Amino acid sequence: MDSRTNTATRAAWAACLAALASAPVCAGESFLLHRYGERPARGLIYADSSWIESALPPEDESRILFADGPDAAMSAREAAPRSIQVFEVMEHESAPDKIVHRLQFDCARGRMRSTSADVYRRNDTQDTLAPTDWAPTPAGWMSQAQRFACEPASRTAEHGMTRLDSAANLLSVVDLSWQRFWTDGKRPRYTSSRSKTQIAARRQEVEGALARLSGAMDQVHAELRDQQEDARAQAEAAARSARASERRERTPNPTLESWIDAPLQLLVGTWGDPVSYRDEDRSRLLHYLLPAAEPRRGPAADAGRCTIKFIVRNGTVFDYTASGAGNSCENAAVPARSVSM
Repeated sequence: MDSRTNTATRAAWAACLAALASAPVCAGESFLLHRYGERPARGLIYADSSWIESALPPEDESRILFADGPDAAMSAREAAPRSIQVFEVMEHESAPDKIVHRLQFDCARGRMRSTSADVYRRNDTQDTLAPTDWAPTPAGWMSQAQRFACEPASRTAEHGMTRLDSAANLLSVVDLSWQRFWTDGKRPRYTSSRSKTQIAARRQEVEGALARLSGAMDQVHAELRDQQEDARAQAEAAARSARASERRERTPNPTLESWIDAPLQLLVGTWGDPVSYRDEDRSRLLHYLLPAAEPRRGPAADAGRCTIKFIVRNGTVFDYTASGAGNSCENAAVPARSVSM
């Protein structure tokens, strides 16, 4: 993706976010998380799993990836707070029609904050609430939203969460509430100074912007994945190069280096059966004993031998070590790897 496409994508994404208050459109699994109150002042809380993300900024993740490798980047991502968007729908005519909460949960510390919230009223007006500071997560629906974000295994009926058959998003949650959960209530009327034609046009505008946002988000996410894969590959290549450089410095026999990345079948086919082997974590360790270049007799015979230990991972030689008295490994007759393999 060139810089112009990248800039255009980010601009489109930002415009859609501003227009639609970040409505989720890339549906994952939608849930009714919580119910509160009694008729006619009930409330329902919805969320979609596709809007749960790590709050670790992509640039920080890339920096950690380059500096410390993929495992450290993954650990940092998992340890970061979770961002989530939650929809609150209210029944009473004096209450807002719905509120879109954008929250962050620090799972390890049991605390939360609101980064913003959009309040949609039945008189066709809208307000935006200011962000809040980190604080302990209160009981009630906030605690349930934290569980949803931090504990995927808890998204069950046993924990008071109902999986929905359709997506819960900005356009659907209010209709869903009245058509499925509040069939015994009376839906308040909406008031607006706009004509029916203007309302319909606005709805079409919102739906079109939702579709554009979906495409833009997919493109941005794909770009971020590509960047992370490139960074991960570069980090692994750098680690591999550093390991090879260190190994070449300590190797007593350059021929051993040719066996790095050799298939296990070729190694055993050339070297023969090892003296012994054992499995350790994700690796198999094969031990070979090479005789001295010049045969010796008596107690000095063992001292002239070179012990080679090959470390095999995923079916190929990953590393090796060599040990022996004096220059026994340097002078040992190390089998050469075939140039065709």
